Amino acid sequence: MKKKFTTTLDSELIKQMKVYAIEHDTSVAKLIEKAVEQLIKPE
Repeated sequence: MKKKFTTTLDSELIKQMKVYAIEHDTSVAKLIEKAVEQLIKPE
């Protein structure tokens, strides 16, 4: 189940994430989800 999550990030980082997401045909939400999964997955 997906749930909305709100946080505050540096405005320049947000711009960079948006550009990256567009260039890689994905969403910022997906980028963040994948990054967090990589951080917390067991090794």
